[in-house]
Amino acid sequence: MAYRPSSARRQQTSINPITGEKIDYAKKAHLLNDLAAPIIPSLDLTNVNDSDRQPPPSAHQYQGSARPGSARLGSYRPTSKAYGNFDHQQAIYTNRHGNILQNTHFDLNPDRVPAMDIQVVPPPPPRPMSSRTQRALSTRLPDSVRPAIILDGISGLSHRERLLSSINSPIDEFQLAWLESGNYQDSLQKVAADEKNEQRKHELMTEQVLSDQLSRYVLSDVEQEEDRHKPMIMQQQPRRNLDRRMHETKVKTSTSLTENLLSKRIRFSCRILTRDGKDALRDLFGFYFMLDRTLAIYEYRVLGKRSNALPLIPRGQYVHLSGYNQRQPYTLLDFYQGARIDFETRAIMSLPETVRHQAKLTISIILIDEQERQTLLLDGVQDLKRREVLYAVKHPYSTEQLENQRYLADVHQLSKSQIKLRTLVVYTNLAAYYRRRANMDRYQEKDSICICEKEDLLAGLHEYKIHISAGHFSYIWSHMSIQGEANEFLNLLFGEINEKRFAQVIKAYSKIDPSKTGYTNIDTMKKFVNLYGHPYGIQNHLSDEQLWTRFCDTFRFALDYPRISYSEFLNVYEALNIAVDQDDDFIHLINNTWHI
Repeated sequence: MAYRPSSARRQQTSINPITGEKIDYAKKAHLLNDLAAPIIPSLDLTNVNDSDRQPPPSAHQYQGSARPGSARLGSYRPTSKAYGNFDHQQAIYTNRHGNILQNTHFDLNPDRVPAMDIQVVPPPPPRPMSSRTQRALSTRLPDSVRPAIILDGISGLSHRERLLSSINSPIDEFQLAWLESGNYQDSLQKVAADEKNEQRKHELMTEQVLSDQLSRYVLSDVEQEEDRHKPMIMQQQPRRNLDRRMHETKVKTSTSLTENLLSKRIRFSCRILTRDGKDALRDLFGFYFMLDRTLAIYEYRVLGKRSNALPLIPRGQYVHLSGYNQRQPYTLLDFYQGARIDFETRAIMSLPETVRHQAKLTISIILIDEQERQTLLLDGVQDLKRREVLYAVKHPYSTEQLENQRYLADVHQLSKSQIKLRTLVVYTNLAAYYRRRANMDRYQEKDSICICEKEDLLAGLHEYKIHISAGHFSYIWSHMSIQGEANEFLNLLFGEINEKRFAQVIKAYSKIDPSKTGYTNIDTMKKFVNLYGHPYGIQNHLSDEQLWTRFCDTFRFALDYPRISYSEFLNVYEALNIAVDQDDDFIHLINNTWHI
């Protein structure tokens, strides 16, 4: 392409479209020598340091433009967040929505900014707290609330921290330290999920139980049995077309009518009160039918991929074996959470051999639907008697039972205070002391019963410095179902585990004894115990070997260590039951210990 020279001279002036000012390019060189014209100042680097990427303190005094030397040039512009006119100091500490950022390394920290002269004011002394505030702070708070209370400086020591600080036994301190690790809310959510799974399992078992009951016999009129007692006439030869009915029934055998008769029932979860691991791990649930006031107990078993409901106690009418209602049949008022039902073993042939040698079998009710129970009790009741029924529902215990509970509560208060700081060590070694006094053979199947003389029980209390009056000891001795049974004596002296806590203990032991033999060993426990989640392991206070040694020290009281029975495993958590006051804390301790 040929070169084309410029045809015109370049324009020397222009007009600003906004201000209308005329700009002459020819005078541009003269402006450089004009001292009155504003110029951009040089950058001042006197306050620059490499401490921690912090802006200089002088940057806070400028408004509008972020450049220190450009205040005069930008004075005519309004303060805005437009591009090129935003505050860099604020941009460092805020996100794009204008919210202040949290937990960034730009946060001002007196220890990390030595150039600034910051005077740290000591916090004021803590104010005296009332007893009501102390009780509120001793309860477990949600994890979202705890940081706020800690920053305010009003929380002090939590209930569990005070508990750990007051323990003077290393074994107790090691076991109770599991309260401080793990996710507390996750433990409660897992318990709620397990309750839903139990509900589905019981619904499935209800169908199998009804199918079993309907297939056994047809509910019919009692008068139909009268013809069975008539003398039978022997025929010389068989007659054809003979009516071979066993009796003349007078009831309709339609399935719907039979199911309607059995529909008025109550279902409950229960367990066998025993120290034998084989029977204690049986998953039982019972049914009480309002039709004829009959009771049946079934066992839930998993055989391969199938789950079956096997009858343990056949359906029938059973009576009270002791108490005010002795020889009276059980009614629906006798079934509530924590109630105990007694059966004579000689009349029940379907019981296992481990239970049949006892004269009495006791079933404890773990869970029952109180709303459904109240509905069945009020069904068909006149208005005048409804108040009496509701009072009986809300007050299931008799006057004698209430007096017994009050007296034992006073005994528990006196005995627990004496071993509160060394609960685990004293309780487990006292149980082992009674086993040695009873000369128990660990390889016998009757390990669940530990019979001691009265002198042996008193000697154990004296050995471990537990002082109770002669009247208290006589009262406990007179209320024992098996005279001299050491485990029952300890439960009456210090209190029993409630059903909510006991359910978690059973889950933990079922994990380390999947075959349900009633025995386990310390090596099997090592596969399931959460040693790496222990606070001493997380904070590197103890090595792995030291953690395992400290855990093994908890079970060294066993008579045949490292072989541990169900009763000895239960002794450990009966002791921790005394040390831990809240049910949720106790459940969290077990779940965190055994990865439940």
